[in-house]
Amino acid sequence: MNSVPLLEATDLRVNYGTFEVIKGVSLAVQLGEALAIIGPNGAGKTTLFKALTGEIGCRAGKVVFQGKDVTKVSAHQRTAEGMGRTFQVSRVFLELTALENVIIALESRDRNRRQRRGGWWRTSPTSGLIKEAEALLTRLEIGNLRDEVATTISHGDKKRLELALTLALEPKVLMLDEPTAGMAPADRMQIVEMIRNIRREQGVAVVMTEHDMDVIFSIADSVVVMNYGEVIAAGTVDEIRNSQVVRDVYLGKDMYHAAD
Repeated sequence: MNSVPLLEATDLRVNYGTFEVIKGVSLAVQLGEALAIIGPNGAGKTTLFKALTGEIGCRAGKVVFQGKDVTKVSAHQRTAEGMGRTFQVSRVFLELTALENVIIALESRDRNRRQRRGGWWRTSPTSGLIKEAEALLTRLEIGNLRDEVATTISHGDKKRLELALTLALEPKVLMLDEPTAGMAPADRMQIVEMIRNIRREQGVAVVMTEHDMDVIFSIADSVVVMNYGEVIAAGTVDEIRNSQVVRDVYLGKDMYHAAD
């Protein structure tokens, strides 16, 4: 692996008012690596995600992406730089069809690159753009929903559509916040296989939060465990699986100042 991380956070600190939510968290992700961030409810996982992706600011610390300090860079700019993001509750254009959703994402990618193919998407997307959008829908196994309005499709298919929108931007890292939340077991395993295929075929990095440990152990190379806004353990999947600290956290013991 390249010794220079694709994404690196150093001593991140985030406050909500006077309350410190993230307390000096550091982590690093290499290109092609999959990192899972886990912990009990209220551990600070989603807040850390928001800090990494630029949705919220940091009181202290630094975020570096592809060798560039992006600590003060907006979420939109980080996306343009190659940071793809999905959410616990899928964010898609509910009033548009699945195909129109993906076309919008592809147009956004081209605008970020200062490219343009044909007229504005509502009136005249090019045949090439339509084919690219259709290919993404097929890849995510929702090609049959091409002309379905997003508000009418199932929760699991909305999650797939959101992932298609993210992939349309051709990110270097996929930031997946609870990618299988609310899914049936069969749907969860399909998403796991899709993410593994995306990693293998495109070489992207993955940073994810997830409660389902089977999903984590199926995707992640390494794991960071948080509790009360701090990192209490970090290592390979096997190291975390066998960590007494992690067992104690998930058994409900107070690990505020835990150390492995």
